[in-house]
Amino acid sequence: MREDIVLEVNGKRVRLKDFPMRALKGTVLGFILSLNLEEEPKEIKIEIKVNEEDKRSLRV
Repeated sequence: MREDIVLEVNGKRVRLKDFPMRALKGTVLGFILSLNLEEEPKEIKIEIKVNEEDKRSLRV
């Protein structure tokens, strides 16, 4: 599973240990499979743009 997950933040690759890698893959794949798509997923790409409102909601 070493290269199954590639995470980049601000264009820089983030090295993931085993548990976060498995957790991220399981969460995303579970979500995608629940969509009942016509075609089985072979590759999934997600891009998330973080805006100011997102940043405020993450602050505790």
